[in-house]
Amino acid sequence: MYAQSYNLRFSRWERFRHEFGGSVGLTAFLGELGGANAIGSDGLRDWNFNQNKLALSVDYQYYLKRNLSARANLMYAFLSGDDKNTTEPFRSNRNLHFKSTIIELSGMLQFYFMREEPGSKSHFQKQPFSMNIYGFIGVGVAYFNPKAKYNGEWVNLQPLGTEGQGIEMEADPYSLFTAVIPIGFGLSKKINGVWMLGLEFSYRKTFTDYLDDVSTVYYNNDKIFAERGEVAAYLADPSNGYYIDDNGNQVPLNSTGEGMQRGDPEDKDAYLTGVVTVRYFFGAKGRRKTNRSRF
Repeated sequence: MYAQSYNLRFSRWERFRHEFGGSVGLTAFLGELGGANAIGSDGLRDWNFNQNKLALSVDYQYYLKRNLSARANLMYAFLSGDDKNTTEPFRSNRNLHFKSTIIELSGMLQFYFMREEPGSKSHFQKQPFSMNIYGFIGVGVAYFNPKAKYNGEWVNLQPLGTEGQGIEMEADPYSLFTAVIPIGFGLSKKINGVWMLGLEFSYRKTFTDYLDDVSTVYYNNDKIFAERGEVAAYLADPSNGYYIDDNGNQVPLNSTGEGMQRGDPEDKDAYLTGVVTVRYFFGAKGRRKTNRSRF
C-alpha cells in the first residue's frame, strides 16, 4: 500500500492565459480627400475630425509570457473623406468625396510595459494605482469598397474606372483588398479579478492608395463617358471650376484636365482608430490539487 499526493502549481498569469475582448470607438481617414487647408500630406495634419466614423472589433488573446501575448483581431469600421472640408484651392476645386466599409482581420504581438496580475477583487483593492500599459504591432488584411454619392444614391467607384482603369491600355482595376500593419498602444484597468476596461489607439498603415478611389492623374473624361457612361464621367471629375478667395470671390481654376494631378500615388492611405475596450480573462480559477492513493 502507498499513497501519492501532488500539487500542480501555476503562476497567476499562467492560470489566466486566455482573454476575450471587444471594443467600440472611432476611425479617422488619412488620404487624399479632405484634410487641412494646405497642400496634402500623409500625416495627422490631414485629419478631419468631422469625418470620424464608427469602429467595432472583437478579439482573442493568448499570453505567451507574463508580458507578451498573441492576439487575433476582427474589426468592422467605416471611413470617409470629403474635399468640402478643406479651403486649399486645388483640393476644394477637385470636389471629390467617398465613404467605405472596412473589414479587417489581423494578428498582433502585444507587449506589456506594465501589467496587473489577474486575480481576486481584493488583490486589486490592495493595488489601486496599478494598471496595464502596452504596445502592439501586427499584420493583417483589409477589405474596402469606396463609394460616392450621385443623385442621392451611393455608387461603387471601383467598377467605374475613374482614373481610366480598364479603358484601352490603362491599368487593370485596383484590388479591394490590401495588406495592413496595425501599430498602437493602450492602457487599461481591471475592475475586478477578470474584467478590464481601457482605451486603445492605433495607426493602420495600408499598401493601397485607393481606399478613397483617388491616386494618380485625371484620365480623358470624354473617353470615360464613352466607355462607362455619365455617372462614371461625373464621379471621375465633379470639379467646381473655381475656388473661393479670401474675399469670397469665385476665381476660375482649371486644374482637372487630362494628365493633371488627381492624387499622390507616393503616399499610401492609412487610418486611425481610438476605441474603448472591455476584456475578460478566463482559465483555471486557482491551484489544482490532486490526491491519489492505491492499495
